[in-house]
Amino acid sequence: MKLLVMGAGYVGMALLKRLQGHTHEIFITTTKEERVGILKQFGEHVLVLNRNEDEDLRQLINACDGMIVLVAPERSQSYEETYLNLAKKITSAIKNRSTPFYILYTSSTSVCEGQNDWVTEKMALDPGSENAKILLETEHYYLNSGASTCVLRLGGIYGPKRELDDRARRLSGKEITGTGEEPTNHIHLEDIVEGIVFCLEHSLTGVFQLVNDEHTSRKKLYSGLCELLEIPSPIWNQDFQKENNRGYKVSNQKIKDAGFIFTHPALRLGTEVG
Repeated sequence: MKLLVMGAGYVGMALLKRLQGHTHEIFITTTKEERVGILKQFGEHVLVLNRNEDEDLRQLINACDGMIVLVAPERSQSYEETYLNLAKKITSAIKNRSTPFYILYTSSTSVCEGQNDWVTEKMALDPGSENAKILLETEHYYLNSGASTCVLRLGGIYGPKRELDDRARRLSGKEITGTGEEPTNHIHLEDIVEGIVFCLEHSLTGVFQLVNDEHTSRKKLYSGLCELLEIPSPIWNQDFQKENNRGYKVSNQKIKDAGFIFTHPALRLGTEVG
């Protein structure tokens, strides 16, 4: 399979390392010329692609059998530019394609915001924030593109060099909106990479939510970590808690029913996390 990987950031680099040795012919895009040498280790075809070069993107897509979209906004870019506009360009590029094409797009569980209690892939969503609305609309573009499409909604990402105890240090002593009883939805980097590979190998289509089994409350997680680190806990300000917003737990049952087994089904507190 000629596979295009768009986005070589935290998740993308881990995925490219995982794909080494696979039979896929890997194409990689970057917007930075200085990264070409590094990326050449993971794919023979590395192309510097300006986000405005629509024809180059079209030709690249036409040369491949499928793609994984792992893009994230740079500092100067909006969600609309990063996610939605790219989805429109990709769907336009494959509109008149005569051969099958596979798309795997990593979305976010933030599209579930505003829900209470458990959220499954079957539920109709209506997020309140503009960014979450854009992410949900982006999902719809890919799912209605005519390609065989898999959308993976990722929880809060943690792993090597992005440990939860570092996040606890940033929150230490700060005032945070909410009661702290809101559940968390996390996913380890290793499970993201293995989840993507699993979807590719099984040609999964549709929406799948990729979070671990444990939905520890924000207070228990971050106050617990701060206690272990012997630093002040966050201060939970209930005065600004949104009415009837208890937070949501994202279900991962669908992808487990498909046969995926999590390496990190539960969170671990402490500096060993990741």
